[in-house]
Amino acid sequence: MSSLKPKSITFSKGDVIFREGDMGNVAYIITKGTVNIVKQIHGVNNVLATLGSGEIFGEMAIISRSPRVAGAEAETSCTLMVLTANLIMTLLKKSHPTVFHLTRVLASRLATANKNIIENRSGNIWMTLCRLLNLKFRIFTNSPEQDKEVGVNYKDFCYELSSIINISESEIERMITAACSFNLITKSKMVSRVYLAINDPEHFLEVAESLSNDVNKFRGKICYTEYVDIHDFSELFDSLPELIYKKIGVGDFPEDICVLHKGATYKWAKKKGDEYFLETKRKRKSIEELENVNDIVFVDIGTLKQIFSRLGYYKLGILLAIAAEEGRDRILAAISSKIANAITKESKGLDAIDQNEADEVEEELLDMIREVKLGKKE
Repeated sequence: MSSLKPKSITFSKGDVIFREGDMGNVAYIITKGTVNIVKQIHGVNNVLATLGSGEIFGEMAIISRSPRVAGAEAETSCTLMVLTANLIMTLLKKSHPTVFHLTRVLASRLATANKNIIENRSGNIWMTLCRLLNLKFRIFTNSPEQDKEVGVNYKDFCYELSSIINISESEIERMITAACSFNLITKSKMVSRVYLAINDPEHFLEVAESLSNDVNKFRGKICYTEYVDIHDFSELFDSLPELIYKKIGVGDFPEDICVLHKGATYKWAKKKGDEYFLETKRKRKSIEELENVNDIVFVDIGTLKQIFSRLGYYKLGILLAIAAEEGRDRILAAISSKIANAITKESKGLDAIDQNEADEVEEELLDMIREVKLGKKE
């Protein structure tokens, strides 16, 4: 029984928790401090990721029964909960036998694929990324329905790819942006998590291969083509995408620099349908006419940032829970990703929200908007 009861262990800053190539018989959950996941490349330790409280690491070596693909070192003094192989396998065996078997098979295949990619990869970073994404997406599509999310977890994918080849997250992001531009994949965000999905799995690798030369040619540069998207443009000038869109909308940008990728745009437009592009007038509301949290779509981002900084995490969590999709998107657009992560970890589900409390927070939000915009002290 003692092997099934998790124990805690502490490490000092700089301590080696385990080394790359070790056989893994335990995994860890971080309860305090931070841990660096490291990989030796040409004799030098490279930090692939830094993990914090609540995150788990080292489990794949147990499930796949293969050597560790990277090492782990304490970035700060940290406390870890030790998960033994016996405990992890016991928990897996409590699931449906099919799920248990499938988990082991998929983990083993992923470990084998990692080894093959490492041994057989060339200098074609783009195709290495595409092959791994193709593998992980096939694992995702064949996983049990109840375990599915909405695609391949972007953070996990970056960690996995970095453990295989020496590539930075910014370089991965650049190539993912390229894949999105060519309509090969779709990148979506659900609250604080980002997911990747392949649009045409049957022809994905074939099309990716045909684009390989173009994408690899621009590796390490600001843009992978002559074009730059709105987000990259805003970063170059330390602005916000919302401000750039606004300036485009009022005609402040010359027409000859506002261009679209023909192929990708045509495919996207066909999916939307002709009705999507017909002119529709959306009724705007004045500040006095705002009725609920979803009406913040009519409030500028600057005002919302000012108000949200005063509301605090708890009340923002309530607003996120009761808002519809557009309202949630507006809230997330006005706060940093770090704050969004903190809120979503602590926020309650809609069923757990007290309606009276939610009404009070919603009314407080509207009062604060009126106070800022109209100068009224209510």
